[in-house]
Amino acid sequence: MKNKKRKEDLKQLALKKMDNGGRIYQLINSNKLDKIIDLITDEKTPAIKTTLVEKGYLTANEQFIDMLSNFLYYFDMNFPSVGHKDLMIQFILESQIPEFLLCKKYWGDNNNIPYFTKEMDKAIVNNFYNNVIFTDDYKTFQKYKIFPHKMNLEDRKDLDTLIKFMKDIAWTNYNDYSLVYLFDEFGEKERAFSKTYKNKGKLEIYRLLMDDYRMHFDILISHYEDKKELLKIID
Repeated sequence: MKNKKRKEDLKQLALKKMDNGGRIYQLINSNKLDKIIDLITDEKTPAIKTTLVEKGYLTANEQFIDMLSNFLYYFDMNFPSVGHKDLMIQFILESQIPEFLLCKKYWGDNNNIPYFTKEMDKAIVNNFYNNVIFTDDYKTFQKYKIFPHKMNLEDRKDLDTLIKFMKDIAWTNYNDYSLVYLFDEFGEKERAFSKTYKNKGKLEIYRLLMDDYRMHFDILISHYEDKKELLKIID
């Protein structure tokens, strides 16, 4: 990591927050956000003057903490049934660099809400979307109107389809280990598999990983089919 001082400053700033401060501290301290932290620029974010933001702007570090806190809130609100939420959020953030975490748009401006919801949804679905492409098992997901080779994460309708499917899967698999595969990214698991199966070649490891994801996707979908009537109560 290049900017160790910023990382320490962010951890101190996180602990001053009354909401999500401890969770943010743990995420930063896990080192999983190092590559994102290194990309933070010093540009300030114009903000609406309030008793909480008296100076009328957020520093770069304050903005990052604010974005991270709001993402935790957004994930909690949309996936209330998911256990170990911070682990799932770690899976989401360690495999990509979400645009909203580095943006200089103020959360308190209602005009920015469409931007934030879209970018946060993109971050949430990204790993699942890539995993479906990786498994090359399109037939399994066609029934649920998921066609990853045709979908575009910039398209709001496609995003809504993916988010709804993930929510439904989460509600019907809330206590199942396989739910990890909804949020973890195959690239991260590929590195773990490479350490476990040191005597196997890359292609064989990819085949094992593909079979592993397909198996857990089958489990998730099977549970969904068994319990989907319960979703009518939730909706």
